[in-house]
Amino acid sequence: MSNRNWVLAKNKQCLSVGVTAADWRNLTASLSPLRPDTEWLHVDVMDGQFVPKLTVGPWILSSLPDSFVIDAHVMTGSPMLHARELVKLGAHAVTLQYEGLDNAVEAFVELETAKVTYQGESFPLIRGVSLCPTTDLDVLGGLLPHVELIQLLTLDPRNGEKMDNEMFLKRLHALNTLLAATVFDPLISVDGSMSLGLARGAVAEGAQVVVSGSALFSGDSLSDNLLLWRNLNQF
Repeated sequence: MSNRNWVLAKNKQCLSVGVTAADWRNLTASLSPLRPDTEWLHVDVMDGQFVPKLTVGPWILSSLPDSFVIDAHVMTGSPMLHARELVKLGAHAVTLQYEGLDNAVEAFVELETAKVTYQGESFPLIRGVSLCPTTDLDVLGGLLPHVELIQLLTLDPRNGEKMDNEMFLKRLHALNTLLAATVFDPLISVDGSMSLGLARGAVAEGAQVVVSGSALFSGDSLSDNLLLWRNLNQF
């Protein structure tokens, strides 16, 4: 497990903003309220195979401002192909959906030597694994030496089934309990129809990275929404 403090210190939290919810007709203006010191840019890569939705491909990274940490979540039928492309095109964190991998350990070992560039310096890639709500946390046992980030989803992207908020927070608590019994200290990320209330609860349970798109861009009021989220969640 490589050092992940370069991207986010242990005592910090950040919002990873889903850019697919932005106004792509005027992307620069749409993202202008964001700050590189408090927000990441989150890109969902879906090809309509592993999940029914079709979003953007790795090529979209060239359209994003290079001052931000770029956080890519891969939900495709060819996850390693897309992971390699994302690294080449500038992603700093690449999170793979566990349920879409034939051999998760092998996949993350392959990415172990990957390097990324941020603000002119070279750093190890942040490797993330994402778990659907029904996937047992025990699958993490063999993965912990090979990932720097664990992401829990509130819903299953394959069918849209959403987990009850209270159950999700209990699952997050269980993850922290599991990690406390190990020597590993990955970043914890939460994603999936994230409301402000759920985000607040997740941060209280130890989440450091909160992914949100539609909620932040709702009402064409990203600036106002960011102020509210930053204040209440101490981002």
